[in-house]
Amino acid sequence: MKKLTEEQFNRAVDFVMTHARPVDQHLFNYYFNSGSKSKVLDSLTHFQNDDGGMGYGLEPDVRSPQSSPIATTIAMQYVRQVKASWRHPLVKKCMKYFTNTYKEHNNWPLTLQHMNDYPHAEWWHYSTFDETFSINPGVEIIGYYHAYPQSIPENLFPLFHDFIFQHIENKPAGIEFHELLCYTRLVEEMPDPGKSIINDYLRNTCRKIVTKDPKKWGGYCAKPIVLAPTPTSPLANVLDDVIQLNLDYEIDNQQIDGSWLPHWTWGQYQDTWENEASVEWQGYITVKTLITLQSYGRIEAF
Repeated sequence: MKKLTEEQFNRAVDFVMTHARPVDQHLFNYYFNSGSKSKVLDSLTHFQNDDGGMGYGLEPDVRSPQSSPIATTIAMQYVRQVKASWRHPLVKKCMKYFTNTYKEHNNWPLTLQHMNDYPHAEWWHYSTFDETFSINPGVEIIGYYHAYPQSIPENLFPLFHDFIFQHIENKPAGIEFHELLCYTRLVEEMPDPGKSIINDYLRNTCRKIVTKDPKKWGGYCAKPIVLAPTPTSPLANVLDDVIQLNLDYEIDNQQIDGSWLPHWTWGQYQDTWENEASVEWQGYITVKTLITLQSYGRIEAF
């Protein structure tokens, strides 16, 4: 079985500690050096606004300082990785933001008008407001209400579940990559029997969505390890054959500087992309890749 060598690992660590954002450095330390979860959470507070939502480029492709549901879901992914308590003020503020945003819009908008006022990737450009429930990021956000049930008004919980199961019952022709990711984050938080129902749905769907061809992994696609970043991920067993190939691929495609690269560009605001966002993504992706390699037993040093 191919493993990341100690020399490769040390190069990755050097890149993270030199170039990654503090939040990603602290997440690395949490996983590899018995680091403190409080440092991860404290570093997230620098991205949090008074309304509880996140901005300031926490999602590196959205540079607006103002809050958005998508940036706040990124924060909650860090929160859940370190298993933060409901008692932490950052968690309470994020969840309050989700509730207030839903009450204002009857939805969690994927894009907001203020995103256009700052450098951003072309796919984050706001055009029109959609009032209908969106799987991305709505399904993921409902998962966080399962993780922190103290945060949700009782009258909204049944409505949120209706959104999820009505979509599954309608059995659409297919969901796309990001929607599948939102569902995987939901099922990691919710209990049975709903968990099993959705898991069955995802298992029947994921083989159609995952990119199986290694020749395509150098571009933006549904990589197996993104859909199942750890052996305990909901889809890990279903995708095991392609996951093992993907792990080999990542080990072979580490950059000389120790990092792993984003496989996309913005198509606009090139200076901001090259000098800010792409480097932030390198740090983020490098930490995520190391965590995944470690969880599958693919680093020699561990």
